[in-house]
Amino acid sequence: MRPKICIPIVESLRDAIAAQAKKIAGLPVEMAEWRIDFYAGYEREIPGIIRELKKYLGQKELIATLRTEAEGGEENGSRFDYFSLAEEIIAQGAADYVDLEIERDSGRIMEICKKNADRRTKIIGSCHDFRKTPSAGFLVEMLEKAKMLGCDVGKFACMPKTVEDTYRVFSATAAMKEKFPDFPLITMSMGKIGEISRLYGGLYGSEVSFGTAGKESAPGQMDYRRMKEVFDSLYAGKRHIVLIGFMGVGKTTISCELAKMSNREEIDTDCRIAEKEKQSISRIFSTKGEEYFRNLETDMIDGLGKLPPSVISCGGGMALRDLNVRKLRAMGDIVLLKAEPETIWERVRHSKSRPILNGNMNIEYIKKLLKERAPYYEKAAEHVVMTDRRMPEEIAKEILEKCGKI
Repeated sequence: MRPKICIPIVESLRDAIAAQAKKIAGLPVEMAEWRIDFYAGYEREIPGIIRELKKYLGQKELIATLRTEAEGGEENGSRFDYFSLAEEIIAQGAADYVDLEIERDSGRIMEICKKNADRRTKIIGSCHDFRKTPSAGFLVEMLEKAKMLGCDVGKFACMPKTVEDTYRVFSATAAMKEKFPDFPLITMSMGKIGEISRLYGGLYGSEVSFGTAGKESAPGQMDYRRMKEVFDSLYAGKRHIVLIGFMGVGKTTISCELAKMSNREEIDTDCRIAEKEKQSISRIFSTKGEEYFRNLETDMIDGLGKLPPSVISCGGGMALRDLNVRKLRAMGDIVLLKAEPETIWERVRHSKSRPILNGNMNIEYIKKLLKERAPYYEKAAEHVVMTDRRMPEEIAKEILEKCGKI
């Protein structure tokens, strides 16, 4: 699902707030969030400003949000009566959403949800942690709590200390989405490390991503134009045929045959990376390490979405990262090519460009690697095709049939 891009309004004066809304109205984004805690005026003026913002924004959705300092908001926000203002916004029905912190007073939030069962303004039940990233289990627990309280959307934002923290947010989002597929979610990691969550959270089930068209309202928000460029690439439709599998299963040969039979361009991801880096894959492995290469793979995928329908032949380790698989699945049909270890060894035993097999060019090591990678390949695959003792034309035809391209 392509996430909606939401731009914050963080001006303090009424005229500037209106001007920002008018600017957002002309941008290729779907939502705006008015951060009420930045507002320097009176509480009684807030409902009127919300009506004005909706008028300026037209068809774009509006989130009304009041944050306190503890939730990453402005000290100024403590001037307003949190729940009384929220109830007034809900009763007015002009905003599309109101954001409520579920840890502030769960009983009060449940009461508000029950009292306003037929509400037009939906309630986002949110939770923030600006110090750390909790466990995946805790993240899911908080999102479930938002649902249990009666909120219409569950939201979690937290601060990562490592890239692994951000992947934990991805994992929790996917787990919650699998458990409650119809419950909308907004999840993100903040700060520089968490930027990838703002670009790729939608691949895991997050339905809104916050960007900027000027001032940011939280650390790590990026320019909406960069977000739109990535979204345009990732969510352009399932156009490609994507071949994955262990080295030597025949990806290069089959991709060439597929390209001829389907009149598509042939793209080899290893070749694409080698051309950009101006050095061989073996050289990249030996000088910069496997992790560096895997990061190149992940970054390179985004550009594939901009290509016309193609045949994408992936390196043997491409499917080892879940983010890679989700990106590729958004762009095309993933086909796993398989072959027996003996077949693979026969095909690669004279090759000098297989860095993973350097010093281990034997059937037993190939079996070991295949066993380690098999769960990743099987999880990623939408279609599986065997290549042992078969002609390329026969294999290519089967792939086209399975992908519905004939």
